[in-house]
Amino acid sequence: MNADHERYATWDAAYALGALSASDRAEFEEHLAHCSRCREAVAELTSTVVLLSQVRPEDAQRIAEQDADGAAPVRVLAAARARRTRRRRLTAWVVGAAAAVVVAAVVSVALLMPRPAEAVALEPVGGAPVVATVALTTVPWGTRLDVVCAYEGYSGWSGTYELAVTSRDGTTTTLSNWNVEAGATARLSAGTGLPESDIRSVEIRDATGKVVVKHEFG
Repeated sequence: MNADHERYATWDAAYALGALSASDRAEFEEHLAHCSRCREAVAELTSTVVLLSQVRPEDAQRIAEQDADGAAPVRVLAAARARRTRRRRLTAWVVGAAAAVVVAAVVSVALLMPRPAEAVALEPVGGAPVVATVALTTVPWGTRLDVVCAYEGYSGWSGTYELAVTSRDGTTTTLSNWNVEAGATARLSAGTGLPESDIRSVEIRDATGKVVVKHEFG
């Protein structure tokens, strides 16, 4: 276990829901790089969040009207818990949620959860052997960016890459950086306080600051 795991042990659900501030999110992501337990917890919670985000508002309302005592959501979550091999972190989260949250809160999550964003491709610049997509999701504190970046195996493109956004007023901000391995695929999330409508472009740069892929939003 990572030495500082206890400090971050309860941050996983807020991270998966996109509820951490930009600074806390960056701090937690740094911790994730060294803590396998928290990475496993986030992976489990993310899949649950995705399932919840697919509940239609009208279905959530119907559940509330037909099952005021909250038994149906608890039974559904219990069955899902059994099917998902009883992984400890997810079980603890679901049991805690079922015990503490009434049906009205479940309905609120379904109504307010941001829908999964559609990923768009970043266009290569200068022949870089990089393929990347980005999905923007509006969250209470700004915008979350989910990036998938693949490298086609050229050793010359190994090193450190960074994710940056440019606002409508021309300000460019670096949000995250990571180490590249030839032939590998990187998946990461980052956040910005900018509203989605204020983001003009998203780009990935190499260690020299050269843009390798970029997407301009209309």
